[in-house]
Amino acid sequence: MNKTLEFFYDYVSVYSYLADSQLAQLAGADIVYRPMFLGAVMQATGNRPPGTIEAKRKYLHDDIARWAERYQLSLTMNPHFPQNTLNALRLAIVAQKEGCFAAVHRRLFDAMWVDQANLEDTEFLQKLAGDSGLGAQASMRATASQAVKEQLKSNTEEAVSRGVFGAPTFFLGKQMFFGNDRFDFIRQAIG
Repeated sequence: MNKTLEFFYDYVSVYSYLADSQLAQLAGADIVYRPMFLGAVMQATGNRPPGTIEAKRKYLHDDIARWAERYQLSLTMNPHFPQNTLNALRLAIVAQKEGCFAAVHRRLFDAMWVDQANLEDTEFLQKLAGDSGLGAQASMRATASQAVKEQLKSNTEEAVSRGVFGAPTFFLGKQMFFGNDRFDFIRQAIG
């Protein structure tokens, strides 16, 4: 029987993009995707984005390039970075409810980290939704619904209450794993 691995992420997180590319290779785990608003997590926990710390910002470019090469991924820094991803995260929740999450999810990550799209652009999100099999206008209306907003808020608050301080963060039961580089430990915990 597979174990459940929860994946808390935000599309604005390049390390979440990198981690997401590896999830299909985890044997013995059912992945539960938990979109959360990283900005709110950081604010609630007193954390700061790595790009706001000069030494980390200088290091990140090389580190990200190394991981992209290791995972054989295309990755281009987005000129619109950082972005407010609230609507993109809400669209992911709508896609989960409508049963077409896989089609929307990867496109959102690729839009951010390959295609240099602006995820704050609602027209872009509407087109992406339509191209992914969601009703474009209906899905964008749904992102503004109170139920979808509350789901994202709930995911974010739950993440903070469970000790999340950044993205990506994984949970296997009560065990928490932070970062793109924790897959060896996750595989070991899965058994």
